[in-house]
Amino acid sequence: MAQVQTGKMQKFLTVFLCFWVAFFEGFDLQAPGIAAKGIAATFSLDQVQMGYVFSLGVFGMLFGAFFGGRAADYLGQKKMLMLSIAIFGVFMSITALAPSIEVLYIARFFTGLGLGAAMPTMISVVGDEANESNRGKLNSLMYCGLPVGAIFVAGLGILFKDISWHAIFLIGGLAPLVLIPFMAFILKDKPKAVVEVKSAETVPPMAQVLFAEKKYKYTLPLWVGFFFTLMVNYILISWLPNLLMEQGLEKQQAFMIMLVFQVGAVIGTLGFGYLLDRLKLWQMSVLIYTGLFVALFALFTTTSIPVLIVAGVMGGIFSTGGQSILYGISPIFYAGAGKVTGVGSAISLGRLGAMTGPLLTGKILALGLGTTGILVASAPGIVLSAIAIAGLSAYKASQK
Repeated sequence: MAQVQTGKMQKFLTVFLCFWVAFFEGFDLQAPGIAAKGIAATFSLDQVQMGYVFSLGVFGMLFGAFFGGRAADYLGQKKMLMLSIAIFGVFMSITALAPSIEVLYIARFFTGLGLGAAMPTMISVVGDEANESNRGKLNSLMYCGLPVGAIFVAGLGILFKDISWHAIFLIGGLAPLVLIPFMAFILKDKPKAVVEVKSAETVPPMAQVLFAEKKYKYTLPLWVGFFFTLMVNYILISWLPNLLMEQGLEKQQAFMIMLVFQVGAVIGTLGFGYLLDRLKLWQMSVLIYTGLFVALFALFTTTSIPVLIVAGVMGGIFSTGGQSILYGISPIFYAGAGKVTGVGSAISLGRLGAMTGPLLTGKILALGLGTTGILVASAPGIVLSAIAIAGLSAYKASQK
């Protein structure tokens, strides 16, 4: 009995720590959108340059997810997660103190690098604690930290109208460093993983992890789903406050829509985590991507505050909630010593989409195409994601 209780406590503390890692990712993802006006004023940036500020962090996440996942299979999940948080915290703090746009760009890249390496590792850590009966629940409890972190930043922007962008990034950089000693004490590398990764020869080549034994049938749809889902999600996270202000909303109104967006993200993450354990994946796909398109259409075609509030909640539910489902299902496609590599590859493709979204938005706005252009550019990706994830339904059902 005592051993069972210890195991439950270990599981709770592990998910709790990973919740806080996700919290600080959400903090970092939302911070540039809230601080955009201040950053642009400090460094005299135009819309295209602000697109680089948004995307360089995501560019770092791409490399972090791809190589960090591989490194975790060699070094162990615990060490990799601690190292990732250290890199993220240090460079987010440097962002706040950047004396020039060049230093800002570099700091954003390395902040993303740390976060990118953390995500596949913590997903695998939580995946090790899960089974098919509770996978959705544990994943949603962990991942809802992301929208909660974003809500916290949006709340700072609303409650403290004159807060400087430097203060926002300094808070987000120093606070996660406190997690590291707790990780050292609480997290455990699985004994199985120690055996599997004790030498380089026991870690399968990347191509074998991703494509051998017809795994391309699962890897490629996952990549498509991650790419386009995160592309749309990051367009909203990065640009929505600015887009709403350009549509005529006041700053506090735009921040309020962003806040309800993140409230919707919490609802979507927890709700879809519950549904993932009960619905077929193709049913989840139809629900998520239909809802996402409706939300985008409403956000980009109206200036009515009540409609925008509803659309903002829906946008959070279906974009971030849909993203959380991808994180929840990705570990079931890979096993053994190459699991974090497989999860990391999918997340890195998602980060490529997340980097593409803000850059594409900046270009569309610079061409004068406005929110209609953004909607037209997003629609094909939503359809492709829906088809790709629905196609994985039969495999997931076979795992039960």
